[in-house]
Amino acid sequence: MKQYLKTFLQDFRPVKGTDASFDLRNFSNKKFVCPIQDGDTGVYVISGDTKYVYPNGKESPIIYIGESENLLRRIRDEHFTKGLKRLILDKDWGLDKNINLPSKYQYMYYNGSHVDVFKCRGKQDSKDLESFFLNQFYRKYRALPVGNGARSYGKE
Repeated sequence: MKQYLKTFLQDFRPVKGTDASFDLRNFSNKKFVCPIQDGDTGVYVISGDTKYVYPNGKESPIIYIGESENLLRRIRDEHFTKGLKRLILDKDWGLDKNINLPSKYQYMYYNGSHVDVFKCRGKQDSKDLESFFLNQFYRKYRALPVGNGARSYGKE
């Protein structure tokens, strides 16, 4: 498992780690075969190249933590097609019509959009799993990821 995930998920699936890993921008490539299937449930963590500084001074490259009962649909249709793709095609999308695109897509566009997927196993519920991830992240950094509504703090 990647180091930035280990920092707040130390003992979570230590042997196998993530179930899938890819870049969100890959959906713009028609030959891309996504490693997750339609109907998979679970949690996804989107990270980038930039490390964001949180209230307690610790840094993390994680932009967003989310869950879905259909991971492929959520990641491809919601995050890529309705968000990131618009900025790839036009980095000033929505400005002329005063349409606000959620900041998480701006973070993904400018700082990277790597996705790590953790599928639900057994009787796990994706909402419970997401709550666990967010709780663990909050315990480590004292805030939610920047794309989930927190903001980055400057280093002093």
